[in-house]
Amino acid sequence: MAHYEEDRKSEADLAGAPDHAHLPGMETTAEVQVVPTPSAPKSRWDAIYRSSLFQICVVSALAFCGPAMADAISGLGGGGQATPYTVNAAQCASYCAVAVISLLGGPLASRMGIKLMLIVGASTFAINGSAYYVNSKYGVQWYLIFGRFLYGAGFGFWYVAEAAIILSYPEEGRRGKYLAIWVGARNLGQLVGGSISLARNAKAAAAGAIATSTYLIFVAIEAIGFPISFLISPPHKVRRSDGVPILLAAKQPWRTEFLYLWQTIISKQMLLLAPIGFYSYFYGGVLSTYLTNYFTVRARALSSFIVPSGIIVFTSIFGRFFLDNRRWTQRRRAQIGFAVFMVPSMACFAWLVVNQHKFMGMTKAPKYDWNSSGWANAYIPFYIMQICGYLCQTYIYWLISCFTTDVQGNARTGGVFRCVEAVGQAVSYGINSNVKTKMIPLAINFGLAGFCIPFTIAIIQKVPIWREDAANRPVDYDQEEGVKGAEVK
Repeated sequence: MAHYEEDRKSEADLAGAPDHAHLPGMETTAEVQVVPTPSAPKSRWDAIYRSSLFQICVVSALAFCGPAMADAISGLGGGGQATPYTVNAAQCASYCAVAVISLLGGPLASRMGIKLMLIVGASTFAINGSAYYVNSKYGVQWYLIFGRFLYGAGFGFWYVAEAAIILSYPEEGRRGKYLAIWVGARNLGQLVGGSISLARNAKAAAAGAIATSTYLIFVAIEAIGFPISFLISPPHKVRRSDGVPILLAAKQPWRTEFLYLWQTIISKQMLLLAPIGFYSYFYGGVLSTYLTNYFTVRARALSSFIVPSGIIVFTSIFGRFFLDNRRWTQRRRAQIGFAVFMVPSMACFAWLVVNQHKFMGMTKAPKYDWNSSGWANAYIPFYIMQICGYLCQTYIYWLISCFTTDVQGNARTGGVFRCVEAVGQAVSYGINSNVKTKMIPLAINFGLAGFCIPFTIAIIQKVPIWREDAANRPVDYDQEEGVKGAEVK
């Protein structure tokens, strides 16, 4: 591979742009501006407040208050309800709204800015818990579906802003660590939610719905997200520890923005990412329905506690020891990281299909409690799949960040990708809202896992071959001979 160091003569390079913005395989459509590094901090608090780590912590806190609480409710199995089917319909409506807003994320981010999008999204967090509470206490199903739709629309704004931040703000060599913090926060929220649920439902050793008062605690935590969202800094005020400025694209007319959006949608990179994006969250509806159909209330409450505990541990290990491993080239990390979660996922899908077939052949569907015979066989593949699902999501955003560009470009890429994710979720929950299709969703999910493998391998082979040195600086590698090339300055 010809050393790209010699060919880079763009204005962005001359202005001090980070070299990884021009790595091979990355596509840039917009005119890029380099935002000068902000002036020296006025105080120690100012230095902390504007640091990239603080921004990731703010996004992680919002992930704790918003999607983590939503996931905690979903982790109860069927949203904690006695049957999962109305909840699955509400989830379907929610992710349809997410898909539409996420698709338009790039143009919206260009006009609104990342900070305002984050604030708008956080303002809708509490609607989620309130919709479940009203349905559980008063049986108002229309509000559950409508409330989840409103939450989904707001979440779409937050989703795009979050993607742009986690792709653009971290320094090189810390992406896996910061992604692990973000994923850990999401699951710390589930852990807290699971603890609450387990404490309030530990004696309910039967099928049925979660205690109604449980939802009020979730609503209170979700409401805290709105004031926290004001702490985020816009890109031009963020100070990275390595001194590398964040790239911003010049504001373009609406027509141009939508042209860039279309180019992103049809780009080879996005087309290769689409299958794993559609697959990555599809398991949510499948596993939530499985948990509701075959486990008691307190077994589901226990699951909502031990699943996030495992996810926090394993995503931290995954980010630190695999995605940020300096001994391997970036492409090698991409290859190994993919195998780490995909191999056990395929094995557990086969396990779940066998279990599902057995349960459907019984005269009466089983309801496993945590001390029931057969609980481990029914639950272990579910548990492994939940962990692998979050490893997959951590990996995907790390993979996308290997082709990072400017903030608006990341908003477009992240928005389109999250649109694909949301469509996958909407389809999953839509299928699972039908009581007669217990095996079909699981079989589809299994097929999607196999289908996405060759496409993901194809884009992995486009990941630039370099590694960080001791100072976290990219070091180029020759593709043909596998020898060390010129150090990136």
